[in-house]
Amino acid sequence: MKILHTSDWHLGHTLYNYDRAEEQQAMLEQMVSIVEEQEPDVFLLCGDVYHTPQPSAAVQTMLSDGLVRIHEANPQMTIVMTAGNHDSGTKHEIFQTPWKALKVYAIGQLEKEDLDEHIIEVSGKGWIVAVPYANERNIPEGFFQQLLDRVAEKNTENLPVVMTAHTTVKGCDFTGHDHATEYTVGGIDSLELEEMGEGYDYLALGHIHHEQFVHSGSTTCDTAAPRCLSASTRISLTQ
Repeated sequence: MKILHTSDWHLGHTLYNYDRAEEQQAMLEQMVSIVEEQEPDVFLLCGDVYHTPQPSAAVQTMLSDGLVRIHEANPQMTIVMTAGNHDSGTKHEIFQTPWKALKVYAIGQLEKEDLDEHIIEVSGKGWIVAVPYANERNIPEGFFQQLLDRVAEKNTENLPVVMTAHTTVKGCDFTGHDHATEYTVGGIDSLELEEMGEGYDYLALGHIHHEQFVHSGSTTCDTAAPRCLSASTRISLTQ
């Protein structure tokens, strides 16, 4: 399963009152080009799609037009878009049903009862477990493992499993983030890697604004066998 892993677009962000719409549009054009060239099976957008929970109509239109063009660049591709801490989880899901016609899955809120709402099958390729941002206090103990156990029941062909989340884990490289420590980055508490559970082949994180590798105890993540990456944009294979 070939994955394009991206996150933290922060559409609508301004820099010292400078409107960044032009460069954000250029980024979306780059995404279209990458999809056309690489033809991934899955496009992951792991949170902080917008910079604020109340994006303008122009910014929402930019996202909608961009996603349509990304879909058209590879109509067979599955797109999974989760909400981050800068997004409104409820608004993220308003157009959830029509988006599915373009193979876009918008996951905005934590569903504690219906685990299947977080599980997307990529037919013949693998499975995506999509978890949006949620305050650590609102995540039930063992929630990630429950999701992975549920996927294991469905995954009779032993296909690759990708876990996505908009969070950060201890041991991450938070260089460039203000007011960041090993325990808290950008207002989000870091999780122990073990809290993410076992049974996935690739962990695609958002929130940290650059690609990285996480080293935790005896676990080392590298490009040969990626397990826990947070990236602005990265192409990866799971086998």
